[in-house]
Amino acid sequence: MVVIILPTKNESESIRETIDRIRSVCSDQIVVVDGHSTDGTADIAREMGVQVIFDNNKGKGDALRAAFDYVDDDVLFLDADGTYPVEQIPEFIDALEGCDVVIGERVEFTDGSLPLLLRIGDRASRTMFRMLYGARLDNLSGFRGISRDAISRMRLESDGFGIETEITAKAVRLGLRIKKIPIAYLVRRGRSKFSPVRDGVAVVCAMVRYRFWGTENQTLICRKTKGMKRDSDEHR
Repeated sequence: MVVIILPTKNESESIRETIDRIRSVCSDQIVVVDGHSTDGTADIAREMGVQVIFDNNKGKGDALRAAFDYVDDDVLFLDADGTYPVEQIPEFIDALEGCDVVIGERVEFTDGSLPLLLRIGDRASRTMFRMLYGARLDNLSGFRGISRDAISRMRLESDGFGIETEITAKAVRLGLRIKKIPIAYLVRRGRSKFSPVRDGVAVVCAMVRYRFWGTENQTLICRKTKGMKRDSDEHR
C-alpha cells in the first residue's frame, strides 16, 4: 500500500483541485500534513474526507518527517500547489514495487514556472550534487516516492527545504535503488514559500553535510526503461 502525502501551508487556492486530480487517477489514501495554515487549507481537505495532521511549524522537512512518522506504509509525496503532474502518480506507485526511492526528475519547465534566478540556482545545485556524489539526480524535486524501509534507514533530520537534498544524498550513500521518472514542472498557484537565500543555504549545507554521512556504497539508478540498470560508479 502507498500513502500519498501532501505537505501544505496556505494552499487554499489549489488544495481542492489537487485532491480531485489525485482521486481521478488512483484510490490510495491521501494524508495532508498542514503547517498551521491561516487560509482554511486544512478545513477544505477535511471537507473532502482527507485525513489531516499538523506539523510543528518548522518547515517542509518537519512536515514530511511528521507524516512519515504518522504512516506505516510506502509513501509518495508532492507539493499541493499545482506544480507537479499528478497524472503520473500511478507510474510512481508502480516504480516503488522495484525501487527504494523514485524521483520525479524535472526535465521540462513550463513558461513562468521557475524564475530565471531560481533556474540558475537549480542548475548549480544539480551540478554541485553530481560533483559531490557522482550521481546525476534532481536533488530538489518535490515529487517522490519512498519505501517504508528506506525511510527507516535514512533517519531524516531536516526541518526545512533541505529535506529533498537529504533524501537524495542518503539514498546514494546507502546504496538504495533509485528510479528517475521524467516530469514537467508547472506554474504554481499561490505564493511560493521558498526563500532563495535562506533555503538555498539550507540546501547547500545539507548537500555538504550528508556527503560524509554513513557508509560508502554504490547506488543503483533505475532508468525509465524495462527492468533496472546499474548506472553509477562507486561513490567516493
